[in-house]
Amino acid sequence: MFSNKLLKLAGIFLTLYVLAMNVALAESMDRATLEKQATLALGGYDATTYFNLSGAKQGNDAFQAVYHGKRYLFTSEENQQKFANNPTQYLPQFGGLCAHSLVMEKEVSANPAIYTLQQGKLYMFVSEEARTQWSQDTSKNLIAANKHWMFESEKRNEQIAAKKRWKTNNTVKLFSF
Repeated sequence: MFSNKLLKLAGIFLTLYVLAMNVALAESMDRATLEKQATLALGGYDATTYFNLSGAKQGNDAFQAVYHGKRYLFTSEENQQKFANNPTQYLPQFGGLCAHSLVMEKEVSANPAIYTLQQGKLYMFVSEEARTQWSQDTSKNLIAANKHWMFESEKRNEQIAAKKRWKTNNTVKLFSF
């Protein structure tokens, strides 16, 4: 009787151990898959540190979040939670493109180490020169950059809608004249 209880107890512990190992394995596989599929945002910089007096800092793989298909790294669990509570507060304007390149109606990826904060918003630039040119007339440049960004956003939305229509209506229609 004592050995039956001991066997049942050992079986329960073994079952719990196997379940725990499966969960750990599933989590590590999910993380590996996630890291392959989601592009690294901001070059690995912690999005919340841009708003600190100490400036931008590289994040750590131990603290991550995925938002809109991009993977963000953080220096601490506290920063990870700040981002999770309000991600849009920390995201760069213009999707991380160089703000000054948009003024010239171009879309150039920014260097996440070159940035400025204006009215609580994060703007990034491809070079120090671009940041300097931007700061010479920020209000005029912001209007021009927003105008180009909105125009391109409308084009992107139209393309997405066209792709969706094509997927649902992808039949061949014959016409005769």
